[in-house]
Amino acid sequence: MTDECCSPEIEYPCPWGYRVIGSDEAAVREAIRDAVGDAEHELEFSRTSSKGSYVALKLTVMVRNEAHRLGIDKHLRAHPAVRYVL
Repeated sequence: MTDECCSPEIEYPCPWGYRVIGSDEAAVREAIRDAVGDAEHELEFSRTSSKGSYVALKLTVMVRNEAHRLGIDKHLRAHPAVRYVL
């Protein structure tokens, strides 16, 4: 059995959402700018954790293809300011 049977069929280009969480909002916003480059996107504040330790930002990017979508995810996950990508 291959992963192809279980993978969703995605038609590109399409909007793709990420929730990006980190402790420093300005640094997370910079990481997002680096990851999306010139791609069309929307970024909005989502919430702050109950103790104020983390912020969550909602990112929606118009991804061109699977490589673009996965590249953004990889870039965000590798950035030191980003704690989680959902």
